[in-house]
Amino acid sequence: MSKLEEPSQGLVTFDDTLDITMVSSYFEQFSQMLNQYKAIILDAENVERIDGAGLQLLVAFIQAAERLQISVQWQEYSETVKKSAKISGVAGSLGIQ
Repeated sequence: MSKLEEPSQGLVTFDDTLDITMVSSYFEQFSQMLNQYKAIILDAENVERIDGAGLQLLVAFIQAAERLQISVQWQEYSETVKKSAKISGVAGSLGIQ
């Protein structure tokens, strides 16, 4: 009997808020995913509120993934995420157009 393969891609679907109150729970999830997957998809379509701590977490996560040669791509992101990233000057680091 052959061992079942682990999925090579993970998905993170954010709730409507990605702020300092949520950072620690997402940090734990991200840390586990970096050890488990070769590619990670982010879905922030429902995010209506994001603060500096949330943006900082995303930048740090994407940078850590790059160092580990793990692909991170956006499935979707809300207009709120896009505007906040551009205003904060991190849109390029996040791969947000």
